[in-house]
Amino acid sequence: MNNNEYINCCGLNIRRVSIVQLLFNKTMLLAYILLAIGLIGWYEIIMLRYVHDFVNNAGVIAAAGNLEDTKQVAMALKEQIFNLPEIEEVNKAEPWGMFVIQYTYPLYGGSGLVFLTALAELFHVKVAPKVAAAFMTFGISMVFGGLISIVTDLASPLNIYWMLLNPQVHSGIWLMMPLYSVYLPFTFIEIYFLITNKRDLAKKLAVILVVLGIIIDFCEFYIQGLLFSQNTPRHLWTDIPMLWLYFILTGMLTGVSGAMIFTYLGLKNKPYFENTMQTLMKAGTGLAILVALYELVNYFTVDSQWTKLLLSGSPVSTFYWSWIILGIAAPFVLWLTKKPVLAFLGGILGIIGTFLMRTAFTFGGNVVPMTARVDGLGYQANSVYGLDAIKPFSYIAPHTMELLIVVGCFGVGLAVWSILDSVFAVRDVNDNVEH
Repeated sequence: MNNNEYINCCGLNIRRVSIVQLLFNKTMLLAYILLAIGLIGWYEIIMLRYVHDFVNNAGVIAAAGNLEDTKQVAMALKEQIFNLPEIEEVNKAEPWGMFVIQYTYPLYGGSGLVFLTALAELFHVKVAPKVAAAFMTFGISMVFGGLISIVTDLASPLNIYWMLLNPQVHSGIWLMMPLYSVYLPFTFIEIYFLITNKRDLAKKLAVILVVLGIIIDFCEFYIQGLLFSQNTPRHLWTDIPMLWLYFILTGMLTGVSGAMIFTYLGLKNKPYFENTMQTLMKAGTGLAILVALYELVNYFTVDSQWTKLLLSGSPVSTFYWSWIILGIAAPFVLWLTKKPVLAFLGGILGIIGTFLMRTAFTFGGNVVPMTARVDGLGYQANSVYGLDAIKPFSYIAPHTMELLIVVGCFGVGLAVWSILDSVFAVRDVNDNVEH
């Protein structure tokens, strides 16, 4: 290590990088492309929410002279801003959609990778000291990509304003806030110990992180289970046993798949590359088996209405079978070969497959027509579920805007990773014992 390449601050080696190296490297350029795609979607959502024709309609001003008319216009304006029919997104009246899929996908995958890395540190896995800092940083970067999605889903600054002004601490979002306020800083502390080569502190903290991770993961996925099962008629979400454990296992599968891609592209020139890929293939193979067994249990547990529509007869069945083939079967076979290039291909398929799994799960919970929990009230009473009058299932394809924003959120995660890696050289921290 050339000491002139780094500035030491609080025991932390900060790489001397130019603005060009920091903001215009290959990874950042790819992130910019993804962010540019996302910006189209974010622009569209802002236009629909705030610059829609109705919002600028002269009739709003003209009605101000009559109190009753003004009240009606005000209510219509409120509905226009907070519940536009053109936007198929998560809200109190529509089924959950792409934003929730994007939120749970990288967040669970990133959290799963951080958790697995901490376990590897705890049990002294051979390659863990070499890759722990990089894997944890990569995992936490993906978490930020997921959080940006849910921030988008909060709909508007007005919603956030009212959340802070009148907090409903019993709600799901407020249960998640203290969770991440502990989890994120704690993970960054662990990364700090790793990249400063304080191995003893890192190992001790790894014990705490694993224990805390178990508690946090349980709370996080338990709370997510509550959010998904808030409508009891949605049996796909309520019938799966120990839903939080299912989320953890599939999240770990996402994390391992992503780690294989990252290792193949970012660590291929490292002397520990082969050992890292072999360790990841073993972990991936075991997780694929566990997830496959869970899907088998789900098949015999979930209400037959949902099972039939998942297996055939609805758009969700395409997502489901693609998940089984691309996310479990194909990666399992490729990882058994123990060949890095095939493991890399299996990682790509795993990343695609687990995203389709979140899609099948989220849309699948809405696909069966449901009755209102209380007559005339509840999410199920919304007219969208009247689709069963013309077809045997209820399904609304995601808006193009949502798909573009999903791409943009991946760009956010990639940009966070690139900046952290450029500044702290997390891929290289243990290549030299002095660093």
